Amino acid sequence: MNACRSYWFDVPVANRGHWRKACGFPETSRLFIELGCGKGKFAVETAALNPDVCYVALEKDESVILAAIEKAAAAGVKNVFFVCTDVLLLKNYFADSEADRIYINFCDPWSRRNKPKRRLTYRGYLEAYKIILAANGQIHFKTDNSLLFEFSLEEFEAVGLRLVDVTTDLHASPWNDTNIRTEFEAKFAEKGIKIKRAEAHKI
Repeated sequence: MNACRSYWFDVPVANRGHWRKACGFPETSRLFIELGCGKGKFAVETAALNPDVCYVALEKDESVILAAIEKAAAAGVKNVFFVCTDVLLLKNYFADSEADRIYINFCDPWSRRNKPKRRLTYRGYLEAYKIILAANGQIHFKTDNSLLFEFSLEEFEAVGLRLVDVTTDLHASPWNDTNIRTEFEAKFAEKGIKIKRAEAHKI
């Protein structure tokens, strides 16, 4: 952790409302957030392709987020930062209208009965995301799970988000040219599982 010191903060809640300044970016810079970054492949590659963006990746598993931090350090990517926390605490870390984009990639589908409220695309979570998203902010969502995808599309519309660029076969779509695959996505693709993708824009 000491070797990767520049990628995390002792008290990240102190950055609430000031992430750009804390990370050394102009206030006009865009702020992207990833919920559940896993081992960091998507976070590191997306940040590398967007060096002018302040990218903050969240992950609740300490051992997993350490692997992500080490990956960023090894790649020399300077504009990605990590917070070890649960999505339930999101409002403690980000102020109203602070973020420009939120990524949700291959979250737990919580397929067991009576568990939909745990899905990261459940309307209760979405309402919280809308608060921290700026005007015209976006949620970018990917999953391999068809039931979760259909559920999520309904939830996006239920909270007043506008659906854009929806596909049930991302890798055969026009958006695949700029798509960055996560670790899970690569494994699913190898098995022939089609990847679903959608954007939900704040109106």
